[in-house]
Amino acid sequence: MKACFINPPVEDFYATSVRRQPLGLLYVAAAVRNAGFGVEMINGHTPARREIETPAEFGYLARFRESPDPALSFPFTRYCHFGMSFQEIEKRVRESRADVYFIPSMFTTYYREAERIIAMVKRHRPGAPVVTGGHHATLYPEYCLAGGGADYVVTGEGEAASAALMGCIATGGDPSVVPGLAFREKDTMVTTGARPAADIDLIAPPARDLLLDRDFKAYRGRIAAMITSRGCPNRCDFCSVRVIWGGSYRTRGTDPVIAEVTECAERFGATMINFEDDNLFASADRAHTLLEALIANRETGGPPLDLTAMNGVSAERLDDEIIGLMARAGFRELNISLMSHSPDLQQRHGRPFSSDRFAVVARAARRRGMKVRAYFILGLPGQTAEEVLDTTGFLRGLGAAVFPSVYYNVCSPQEQWLMQRSSAFFNETEDLSREDLVRLFNECSGGWR
Repeated sequence: MKACFINPPVEDFYATSVRRQPLGLLYVAAAVRNAGFGVEMINGHTPARREIETPAEFGYLARFRESPDPALSFPFTRYCHFGMSFQEIEKRVRESRADVYFIPSMFTTYYREAERIIAMVKRHRPGAPVVTGGHHATLYPEYCLAGGGADYVVTGEGEAASAALMGCIATGGDPSVVPGLAFREKDTMVTTGARPAADIDLIAPPARDLLLDRDFKAYRGRIAAMITSRGCPNRCDFCSVRVIWGGSYRTRGTDPVIAEVTECAERFGATMINFEDDNLFASADRAHTLLEALIANRETGGPPLDLTAMNGVSAERLDDEIIGLMARAGFRELNISLMSHSPDLQQRHGRPFSSDRFAVVARAARRRGMKVRAYFILGLPGQTAEEVLDTTGFLRGLGAAVFPSVYYNVCSPQEQWLMQRSSAFFNETEDLSREDLVRLFNECSGGWR
């Protein structure tokens, strides 16, 4: 019995090359293979891109895309299909002889891409069960089953549930015994309840051998994505991390992490490791333990890799000593998010550190020659234009490259799903109109230029 894993392409105004490795899907594929089943992958998110017609839902952006005023000009010039064409994916689906298809619906903004591939499978492989999972699927399992075309939704952490589901399908067993699953029984949705792994060191490493050579190419080198932990102990109210990982924060042992780093370099030719943890250094002890292991590996003949954490590092546990260890381990830049310089907004949204702490960390990185890429959220409810300018002035005063991320709502109603992305400038507030958002983005986005 074989499973086919299909990573959908992305359609947006922009995309980043570092996101082309579907780490979660590779973890699930490894678990399914370790359970004794065959696996194959179609990675639809490739380096290819072509301009396509902008969906009608983005019609409100037309006046900015056509504006002669540079201050109000839409900052992203084209709407593109990033990755393998749907025609090529359909050809690959027709040629596939898999028995079960795993098609993730990771982000709500890209739910249509996943649904289009699900429809292909239903058309060309009738009778083959389709399984979906990811943030969007976990948030909206009933929709994915009733309107999205899936037969099963893996809710939350996917490895154990997916492997158990494959066994259930192979033997004709009862899916209600599979943990972390949603499915329809007659007209009712059945959910079995997620059970996160207690020891994530027991989870098989991601099946990177299913990737193609092109999937490793980024930033003029070869990159491998990996994680050293799951979850985050913080409770920032705009974050959806707990949707997948639950409320716990679990870390991997340093030996398995170093072994995976070494394999990425030696087997897959990686010159850079991007840690995609939601909170890489959630405790000072953890930071010291992991960084000292990375330094020891580097200084005793291990590969001299560039290390980065483009997902962002939370600042609450960082200090001068930890920043120094990061520099020695191979970090040349620090990606760090302030959210806002406003103490009121920081408190309101549950941010676990202050601007003073952020400044200490940024200055420590700058002293060691590290580039500081500072992110903040533009358009938060309750945020004013004056506060935005205060935030960007504060960040520039630290010598950081400034990157605004336009606020979006992950729990929006269905009619807004497509627009809930940072490139869409959709969510106006009492204090910030869409015109304000575009103007402020253009004024403060020096890091994007």
